[in-house]
Amino acid sequence: MGVVYYKQNKNILEPHLSWDEMRLVYVSFNDRQETLTPTAVHCHEKNLELQYICGGRGNLRIGNRLYEVQEGDLLVYNQGELHDESADPEEGLWFYNCGVTGMNLPGRPEGELIAPETSPRIHAGETAGVVESLFKLLYAEVERDLPKNEQITHDILRVLISMILYQLPKERQLPPREKDRLLIACKDYIDSHFMEELTVEKLAERSHMSISGFAHQFKKIFGFPPIQYIIRRRIGEAQRLLFTTDLSITEVSVRVGYDNISYFNNQFKRFAGMSPQNYRKSKVGAHQFKKLNKLLLHHPI
Repeated sequence: MGVVYYKQNKNILEPHLSWDEMRLVYVSFNDRQETLTPTAVHCHEKNLELQYICGGRGNLRIGNRLYEVQEGDLLVYNQGELHDESADPEEGLWFYNCGVTGMNLPGRPEGELIAPETSPRIHAGETAGVVESLFKLLYAEVERDLPKNEQITHDILRVLISMILYQLPKERQLPPREKDRLLIACKDYIDSHFMEELTVEKLAERSHMSISGFAHQFKKIFGFPPIQYIIRRRIGEAQRLLFTTDLSITEVSVRVGYDNISYFNNQFKRFAGMSPQNYRKSKVGAHQFKKLNKLLLHHPI
């Protein structure tokens, strides 16, 4: 072993990049058992999220694209970016994730860490061990809850984000095909109006397509038939509300577009494998918070 001397490069960091407002909102670890309960389409309106896959396989939909992920992949969900998660039913998924607020890069919207033309899936490659260690340190430091905890977690987070910005390899994404733009616009409409009564007929009309042609092309691009996607969008929002608010089950049902609480319960159970009430207990019960999440109680998403 020899001494390796560090050669300072003054041009590595941009001098106008400020870290003062950046804050860790939550950090969690999810094992195979927990990720077998799927998470439907949702977004984080007040923070961006970083996710590191440390085991297993799965499919993640981010925006309008589907990504296959495995160990060593790092995912960046910009603030407000719709996404859902499905673990491989045989292998499952193990991952760390954390939420971050106050990310303000020059010339970009608040909470945007990855530019729209850049893939949000980053293959960590040779740096995978370092990235995983940073997530582990972040989780362990929050769990210890010792003095100066906030400063230390801030420093760890700064290192992680600096690696994402300046060191980890990124891939450019091809823009959507021109012929898909109407369908993407239709999906965007669903994402904004999912709580309303939507029919395939009306959506096909918006896309200037026949009903059968629209349904076929929508599934081909987005992976689900239109009605199934609407249900996933509703259930995903319900999961978010159950996890991050104290709204009653009835209030959650109404907010996501179900006036019939019994029908809502059935749809939720069909997707998540448990009732809305049991889902809430599994996510926000004392044991779950103790095991998974150390900051969310004080910093709700």
